[in-house]
Formats: sequence, C-alpha cells, structure tokens
Amino acid sequence: MQTKLQELTEKIYQEGVNKAKDEAEKLKAAAQKEADDLVSDAKKQAEGIMKDAEKQAEELKNNAMNELQLSARQLISDTRQKVVNLIETKVVEPEVKATFKDVEFTQKVIHTLVENWNPKGDERVEISVLLPKEKQKEFEAFFKGKTAEMLGKGAEISFSDKIKGGFKIGPKKGGYLISFSDEDFDNLFRGYLRPRLIEMLFDIEKE
Repeated sequence: MQTKLQELTEKIYQEGVNKAKDEAEKLKAAAQKEADDLVSDAKKQAEGIMKDAEKQAEELKNNAMNELQLSARQLISDTRQKVVNLIETKVVEPEVKATFKDVEFTQKVIHTLVENWNPKGDERVEISVLLPKEKQKEFEAFFKGKTAEMLGKGAEISFSDKIKGGFKIGPKKGGYLISFSDEDFDNLFRGYLRPRLIEMLFDIEKE
C-alpha cells in the first residue's frame, strides 16, 4: 500500500514537473518570439530612420549646392555689372560730357537738325530751341550768323539754368521739346555699348 501511494505521489509530481516544464517552454518561446518581433520592429524602424536621414541629407546637399550655384551666378553677374559700370563711368560718361561741353559740336548738331527740320525750305521754320544759360554768349553769336538766316523770323531761341549740357528743340507750337542733353546721349551710348561690352569682356553671348 505504501509503495502504491509513493508511486502515485511520484507520478503526480512528475506530471506536475513536466507540465511546469511545458508551460515554461511555452512562456520561453512566447518571450523569444516577442523579443524577436521587437528586434525586427526595431531594425525596421532603424532602417526607416536611416533612409529618412539619408533622404534629408541628400535634400540638404542638393539645396546647398543649388544655393551655392545661385550665389556663384549672382556673384559673377554682379561682378560683370560692376566692371561694365566702371568702364562706362570712366570712359563713356566723361567722353560724352566733354563732347557736349564743346560749343562748336553742339552748334553743328543744332545746325544739322535745323537744316533737316524743314528740308523743302518752302515754309518758315517754326521751331523753339532751349539752350544752357551759361553758354548764352557763345550761342547768341552763333545764331547771329548763317543759322539765323536759315531760321528766319520763325525761330525762338531761349536759355535756361535747368539745361546744363546739350539742348532741347521742338516745334514752336507743338507743346513738346526733344532733348539732346549729355545725359540723353550718355544713356543712349550705355544702352548700345553695354551688351557689347559684356560680350567682349566675358566672351559670352549678349544677355
């Protein structure tokens, strides 16, 4: 009797041990699976973070390169502009101003305009000429000569302190005057020479 009871006790114990082992193995397997899943998820997240970081780094690199290229182009453009402006200021502007300070040159221009204002010559020339006040003596002497004969009595010559160089001319009753000042010709020459200077200096096509 004692032996059977002992055997039954051992059997129950062994079954309990085996069941506990099975439960432990299941728990261990579940824990391992959960750990593997966590590791897998962590790896996926890490890979995603790395890809995002690489993408952002590439975008930053591209943006930086674009900014550098834009800045470089702007710097080159500004440098060209400064060089062209310097040449215009040092060469074109002084020459134009010096030319229009030459009274004889201005007289020739006026003479040519008057001759071509009424090429048929069958009517009196009705024009108005506005000249610099500081050059009044020189121009009055000029208009008393052959140009005065050509203009006849229809010409109106006046002088103004507002005119510093060159002159203005237009129909006497037209309500407008065409300006032939040093500034007008300076702007004209700058507009004409600028693209050619850029092409010549920097060996590029006109912009």
